[in-house]
Amino acid sequence: MNSPIRNPRFRALWVAGLLDDTIDWMLVTAIPIFVYRMTESAMTTSLAFLIELAPGVLVGSLAGIAADRYDRKKLLLVGTLLHAALAALLLPVTSGDQLWLVYAVIAGRAVCAQFVLTSKNALLPDLVEPGQRAAASNLVVLNSNLGRLGGSLLGGVVVAGGLRPVAAGSVIGLLLTAGVVSRIRRPERAQVGPGSEAAATGSAPGGPVATSVSAGSAAGERAQRAEATDPAAAAGPGRMYRHWREGVAVITGDRRLRVSFLAAILCAIGQGLFVVLFVVFVATTLHGTDAEIGLLRSVQGIGGIAGGLALGFLGTRVHPRPLITWGALSFSGLALLIWNAPMVTTAFGVYVALFAMVGLPGGVYYAGVLGMVQQRVPADHLGRALGSFYTVSNGAQAIGMALAGLLAERLGPVPLLNAQAVLYLAAGLMALLVLGARNTPETPANATPPAPAQTPLPDPHG
Repeated sequence: MNSPIRNPRFRALWVAGLLDDTIDWMLVTAIPIFVYRMTESAMTTSLAFLIELAPGVLVGSLAGIAADRYDRKKLLLVGTLLHAALAALLLPVTSGDQLWLVYAVIAGRAVCAQFVLTSKNALLPDLVEPGQRAAASNLVVLNSNLGRLGGSLLGGVVVAGGLRPVAAGSVIGLLLTAGVVSRIRRPERAQVGPGSEAAATGSAPGGPVATSVSAGSAAGERAQRAEATDPAAAAGPGRMYRHWREGVAVITGDRRLRVSFLAAILCAIGQGLFVVLFVVFVATTLHGTDAEIGLLRSVQGIGGIAGGLALGFLGTRVHPRPLITWGALSFSGLALLIWNAPMVTTAFGVYVALFAMVGLPGGVYYAGVLGMVQQRVPADHLGRALGSFYTVSNGAQAIGMALAGLLAERLGPVPLLNAQAVLYLAAGLMALLVLGARNTPETPANATPPAPAQTPLPDPHG
């Protein structure tokens, strides 16, 4: 009954996110299939993914700074409209001779996607009550899995007719998304930017418990005073660097966030191996068609949806640490089973079931990481922290993609995909040893301690 989906402001953001994620998954599935079928090269396929990640690495922190300095709703709307314009450029692409245009669109939409993703997640504190932020974050993760389920299947089926129908569907869907975003209404108390009243009086993670100023927040206030007295301090690269440094300080100053980010780096490298080699694995090892590639990419969303619904139902009763730990460990075990199952069988139905199952721990893990950031970072630094998270994740994925492109023809897809599973195993063990797996609430590391009656039980994991 207390689900944030009952909040019309959040519901509008959730619907817009669902549309955007569906289009994104359709493109993410269709474009690599198109490139691989045109070239039959793992290297050119990995190049497509690397081009998509490079702008994210370069502008991830900039997107986070923008989300903390400017109107998050407007950033979300502009990013969505620009994405629609870029998708329209794919309409004339019909052959491998036009891959240069495909690569250019990939780079441009990656920039837009970074601003959309960061502003969408940073907008949550403006739309929901502090106690609903974890549940709202879980529902955002559910969106990605719903989008994967529909968008990946659409991408695999529609790309059989070339990129033109994919581009046309993307433009229509993104324009609908922009229309929903334009209807989002924020409460009057919501303000965006460092030092906002909303951030200081209840939007910070943990509500009233987190009303004291963290080291990062204090730095932000000092920067604001400097900008007010010195116009030169309010402009230029120095300001951008200072805001970026404040966001990084929030992460490095919090032990649990540091460990969560290190685990995310390992998983992102593994994800980079996967996104390139998945198409190669299904096409060569399982001898799958384009539609079957899209179907397997799609059914991963089934497990993710099941996990997202469960997390949405549990709401504030489940906390990030066990999600990170058990999500990564369970994903590793299922991945090892999937990549080595061809030694026993290549029956397509078996892989439909296995890929549907692996989406559950994958979605749980991601919900845990995002929930850890949402709950432990002050609201006025959330955009910068998310920007740093996406930058680090994109950079680590780029490493995995480059390794996949360089080593796939020499080693084959299966050994490298086993390496993905081992990386998730290492991340899960790290989380188990440092974060633990107890289902206890998260509060900002520098927050004022709660009243004695509200103090949680001692946590042996720190």
